[in-house]
Amino acid sequence: MPHTGHYVFRGDSLRLYEKIRRDVGKSIILTSGVRGVVKQMYLFLSKAVRSKGNLSMASRSLAPPGHSFHGAGDFDVGKVGYGYRNFRLDFAETSEFKRLEDLGYIRIRYHEKNPFGVRFEPWHIKVT
Repeated sequence: MPHTGHYVFRGDSLRLYEKIRRDVGKSIILTSGVRGVVKQMYLFLSKAVRSKGNLSMASRSLAPPGHSFHGAGDFDVGKVGYGYRNFRLDFAETSEFKRLEDLGYIRIRYHEKNPFGVRFEPWHIKVT
């Protein structure tokens, strides 16, 4: 996607992202799109290092390679100019999130108290 450094799959993912941009406005930006296994491996290992080698802790906020829904077409969105706060619960307090929710775009894969211990990600757009 132009001006983001990220990609989405053609088809359902692209159509959904374009529809979100039309409906929510230009204050929404793609913050993470398609991730191949190699990129997911890099991100997961980086998270594991920051978690002092605790793979269980790392997997609560980042799926291991081959297990991310980003590989199936899901993507993350954020508020333009919001920076790292797009990946914190702060995003759920933005007018952009509230608009996404009101329009029915938010279909959470992992709710706040899910039995898997995966963190709640209000910025994650479920495609499939």
